[in-house]
Formats: sequence, structure tokens, C-alpha cells
Amino acid sequence: MYSENYVIFKGTKDGVTVLFDPEAPFDILCSQLEKKVEEAGRFFDNVKTSMAFKGRTFTEAEEEQLLKIITSNTSMDITFVKTENNEVKELSELLTKEMAPSNMTKFHKGSLRNGQKIEFDGSVVVVGDVNPGAEIKAGGNVIVLGQLKGMVHAGCKGDADAFVTAIFMAPIQLRIADIITRFPEENKKGPKPPEYAFIQNGQIFVMALS
Repeated sequence: MYSENYVIFKGTKDGVTVLFDPEAPFDILCSQLEKKVEEAGRFFDNVKTSMAFKGRTFTEAEEEQLLKIITSNTSMDITFVKTENNEVKELSELLTKEMAPSNMTKFHKGSLRNGQKIEFDGSVVVVGDVNPGAEIKAGGNVIVLGQLKGMVHAGCKGDADAFVTAIFMAPIQLRIADIITRFPEENKKGPKPPEYAFIQNGQIFVMALS
């Protein structure tokens, strides 16, 4: 007999965390998730929140299926999704891609202080920190080889395929194309691995670089 606690919702001051049993069959997790979302009823309706999936690693297709169950049964507005997916996206590979001759990339050596701003039509790579009060606005991707604690807008001309990555990612505000989010406070605490933010199914996902 399967446990009723394979899927647990936990509310925090930063949003909603969904804890998944690491050993339960995926179809059972889906059934239990749908049941619990339906039982919660109006509790989730019209709520704008961030969401974190914890407890196990899912494939991209599985993550999409879980999100579809939640969005199909509620009117919740999910602005930020953090998962434990360890998809291999090495920072060196991302840098190599940006340095390709066909790409237009601006490199900035040194940290950005409060009040400093970089605007560029292509991608931006900062070899240093982006401190609170600093801002990056790029038509392409944003890579920070340091701490990202300021504001960043990747794909500012509407490129939903743009991404943001940093050695330590804790921006005051993160925006990709026309989707905007704020990082939950719990995601600003270290130490933690480098992270990668991108758009999937209309939400900003953040996952660790393996």
C-alpha cells in the first residue's frame, strides 16, 4: 500500500515547496500530486508565488508534467521554479559558446558597484561580482564569473531562449525576455553551486550547474 505522504506541500515566507519521495514511482507521485492540489481547492487560486521541487531529480519531461498538473488544477501564478535537476551544462561550455565568432559578446573585467550599469545588444560576461544596486541589461545571455546580487535582464529584446548563469546567483531581480521574478530569500543563502536560469513553459527555472 502506498503512503499518502509521497508528496508534501510546505509553505514558506518565500513561496511553496513541494517535497517528493525519492523512491516512489513517478505515476504514483503524479496521482497524489493531482489529488492534493484538487483537495487544496481555492487555497492556491490566484496566488502569485515561487515554487521549489525538492527530494528527487526529475527529467525535463517529468518536470513539465508535474507543472501541468498544478497549473491545470489551480489558477496559481508561478513566477519562479527551482528544481534539483542536475542537467549537465558546464560553465566552460557556456563560455565557449559565447566566445564563438558568430556571437556578439561584451566582456567586462572587474566588479560592478552600486549605480553602475551595463547595456549591450548581445551577450554580457562579467569577470567579477555584480553588487546590489548594479544592473546588467543584455539582448543575449548574461554570465557572471562571480556573485550576482544586483539586477539582471537577459534577452531584453524578447529572446526567450536567453539564459543567466553565475558562480553565486542571488539577484535582487532577474528578468529573461518579458518574464520577471525575484529570488526567494532561501535561495540567496550560501554556500551553493553555480546556477543556471532559463525560461521553460512560461516560467523561470533555476538549476545547479553540474
